[in-house]
Amino acid sequence: MIYKQIKYFLVTILLIGITPVFYFWGLYHTELNAIQYQRQNTAKHQLNVSQKEIYSIASELGTSLKLLSDNRMLLQFIQDPSTKNRALLESLWSLTATNYAYISQIRFIGIDGKEISRLDEKNSQINITSIHQLQDKSQRDYFLYAQTLKADELGFFGIDLEVEHGQVIMPPRPSLRIFTPVEIGEERKGYLFFNLDLYEIISKLEDSLEGKDLVEFVNEKGYYLASKDGSKTLGHLIPERRSYNLSIESPELWEKIKSQNSGIFSTKENAYSYTKLIFDGDFASRSFYLILSSPNTLQVTNLDHKLTFIIYESIMAMIVIIFISVLIARYIAKHRTTSLESQLALAALNGMSALVITDKNNRIIKVNEEFTRLSGWEEDEVLGLSPSIFKSGEHKKSFYSSMWAAIQSNGLWEGEITNKRKDGTLLTEILRIQAICNYDGKMEYFIASFVDITARKELENRLRDLSEKDVLTQCWNRRKFESEFLSIVDEEQTNNEIGKSCLAIIDIDHFKRINDQYGHDVGDKVITQVGSILDSEGRKSDFVARIGGEEFAIILPNTTLKEADIILNRLRVAINLYEGVKITISGGLTDICISSESSYKRADLALYESKTSGRNQISSFSSAEMEQIA
Repeated sequence: MIYKQIKYFLVTILLIGITPVFYFWGLYHTELNAIQYQRQNTAKHQLNVSQKEIYSIASELGTSLKLLSDNRMLLQFIQDPSTKNRALLESLWSLTATNYAYISQIRFIGIDGKEISRLDEKNSQINITSIHQLQDKSQRDYFLYAQTLKADELGFFGIDLEVEHGQVIMPPRPSLRIFTPVEIGEERKGYLFFNLDLYEIISKLEDSLEGKDLVEFVNEKGYYLASKDGSKTLGHLIPERRSYNLSIESPELWEKIKSQNSGIFSTKENAYSYTKLIFDGDFASRSFYLILSSPNTLQVTNLDHKLTFIIYESIMAMIVIIFISVLIARYIAKHRTTSLESQLALAALNGMSALVITDKNNRIIKVNEEFTRLSGWEEDEVLGLSPSIFKSGEHKKSFYSSMWAAIQSNGLWEGEITNKRKDGTLLTEILRIQAICNYDGKMEYFIASFVDITARKELENRLRDLSEKDVLTQCWNRRKFESEFLSIVDEEQTNNEIGKSCLAIIDIDHFKRINDQYGHDVGDKVITQVGSILDSEGRKSDFVARIGGEEFAIILPNTTLKEADIILNRLRVAINLYEGVKITISGGLTDICISSESSYKRADLALYESKTSGRNQISSFSSAEMEQIA
């Protein structure tokens, strides 16, 4: 008897164990390949995120620069440089610099190269340069280049050092400049400049990345233009830093960068991804390299953990297989028979998840304790019933048709599904349905196993909301607004049947006075209350977003300008009735046309009209009026 049991044991473990051995061997090598693929995909994803962020920043700043150069406040200041007009202009610039942390300077320079007005932003502090401290920049190379620009053309002047009164600022600060001419009629009056702080741009890029990647800019000669290690930047301009060059530090990486404009590269210590950024079109052609780097050791530690888990899993599987083989050997030695019921018992033993077993008529014949714990249904409550009682209504009929088609053709289906618990709450699962066939190959039973991923899906949804919601007001944030606004504009371009939609820009009147008189805590409460009123008192179809400090935007889909004006005035009155600090709002309203820039500009001009006409009112500026003016 013992000899037979040993013989059956060896045969059984050979038959049962050979498949798991090959499976885990293949899984191990598949995971190794997946590690490499994951690294490459992660690097490419991070690089694409950074590249899109840079071009997005350039686009935003270019749009803001053009809007400010055409702004009525600047034109009034040029024609009448009074103290009042200067203060209004500098107030507008301050708001712009506050909205864009990477703007370090805003300057208006006359055609003779002398600064006429200037604003500096550093460490979140806005400083207005007094008139007697304004400088002559007529000999700076970027000003000489600015004079070659045509009307309405944007200029982009690489990366160099900040210079004040002829002396380089210490410690050296790399700066990126964009500028555009300012003209009244056809007469050029000067140039509007943005100076951008590269360290702020790098911080914004690193915040947008998922890992701990180091962001650096390198010029076409291998010198660092910007890096968190400021001591090695601008070697082409500072002689003491000539040795800090990528072609010297990592020749192999530099050769690959020069041969390919975009790619990935790994060493034992670091993993690199890089791409060449080229600004052209409206900008003068300029280019440099964006390089992301991260330590390889951090990735290897996380990925090796997966491989170790596979090894542990294979060991546990072999232990289970040995144990099962012993049981089967003893059973065969005693009975020498097998049955379909024993196969079902073996499949159930192998399962570690919630189980539901149905017969060929899809009627439930068995569930396990994990199923009861997750679903709330007891075994005696579901026996003889169809699994359709668990349907949540979240999926269409085509989903279930596709599922059963896969089971009938392959004998297996795996995927994500949302079912309903006994108490009516939703349960998101990773579900696997496997068919068990008899000796004739006909499907006799179906084994469904699943694990609960509801908490993980809820976390993913919350994280998505956090990335799109404003922290203070819980309205949509600027990024979500821009995405929604562009989507509305695209619909206007492609779908002629859609009704007219409108855009409104709302600004809290005298908000700075509220902050100064009551403090920033009260100011934050006012902003929160205004956001709450705009969201609760408006229509459900309207899209409310906070796009600046005290500035909100509302998209009103399928709404005429006349209807939108009624809605906005109702919101204005509701805010005026706020029981706390007495506040009013001003608003600019326009219909959305096929140009997002033109639509936003009209709403902004309408807001400006409300402000200059006494505030606490809504002004409209339609596309038809713009066409008449043009």
